[in-house]
Amino acid sequence: MAINCQTNIIETDENHRSVEFTVSFSEMNRLFEKSIGEFRKQVSMKGFRPGQVPKQLFVSRFGEEVYHETVEKVVNGELREEFEKLIEKWKTEEKLEIAAPAEHGELHAHRGEDLTYKLSIALNKPFTVQNYKDLGVKVSPVVVSEDEINEILQDVHKKFAKEGEEFDYSVIGAKDEEDLKTRISDDVLADKQRNARMNAFKEAMDKVIEQNPFPVLEEQIKYAAERSLQRQGDEENIKITEEQLESMRSDVIRAIQEERILRSIIEQESLKPTQAQVDARIQTIADSMRMDFTMVKDTMRKNGQINKIRENLKVELAQCLLTGETLPEKEQPQENV
Repeated sequence: MAINCQTNIIETDENHRSVEFTVSFSEMNRLFEKSIGEFRKQVSMKGFRPGQVPKQLFVSRFGEEVYHETVEKVVNGELREEFEKLIEKWKTEEKLEIAAPAEHGELHAHRGEDLTYKLSIALNKPFTVQNYKDLGVKVSPVVVSEDEINEILQDVHKKFAKEGEEFDYSVIGAKDEEDLKTRISDDVLADKQRNARMNAFKEAMDKVIEQNPFPVLEEQIKYAAERSLQRQGDEENIKITEEQLESMRSDVIRAIQEERILRSIIEQESLKPTQAQVDARIQTIADSMRMDFTMVKDTMRKNGQINKIRENLKVELAQCLLTGETLPEKEQPQENV
């Protein structure tokens, strides 16, 4: 239904805006009358033919219900649509970002009066990170000692060895002891390298955050924390408690800071992974699943997962830029992804 309304935009501060819509009594009455006409066609009452219930009787019996339905259509339809148009305009013209979904505010919707509806939203201003190059942070080199390998090897023997029998390395997918030691060494090395990279990235990000302060809005903190709980519980309607929010606050703030900083770096540097880097990640996935590279790649192309890989690799490229690393490349047969 087309609707005429007045719109009043209020900037509470640079990160918060409210929009108050006013629909006049006469406009609401016009919409109400239209709804009455539509609902009357669907109603049957004893003594009257279907759709022929007198208007006065229909309104006396169902008027409040129909008006409530009319308000629902106006608020959740036209007014929400107008609000979304405003947000898109702010995003396009002012480069603002939604920090958290809009909060439903006051609704005044009594029959015979103007309808007023107010929505409030938290917005992030444009952010361009500075001073993120040449931070002097490097990933520390790591080594795996023979003692570490032997200690894990002994644990494997204790767990899988059968008394009185020669150890069967095939049980754990190895050819022999040397093959198992190589696998252990590779796994331990990969784990140490991962931790070294994480530590270097944290050190670099600490410096960038210190030099690029920006407000992290309370609405965004709560929304991000709530979404995290929902993902963990695989439920959509989990509401966070104050205790949960406080326990998660510092980690959530850090995650928001990192996400915005990395996104800004990606944009400034126009970062995108090479085909070889994408293929290298697909190869890793294929190896972990013990499947053919081409088959995995074809499946991921069809279900759109390759696009997710590309987005993840953009983030990793930004992380590597901070720590002076490069993503590995592994050439595969030339194909278009």
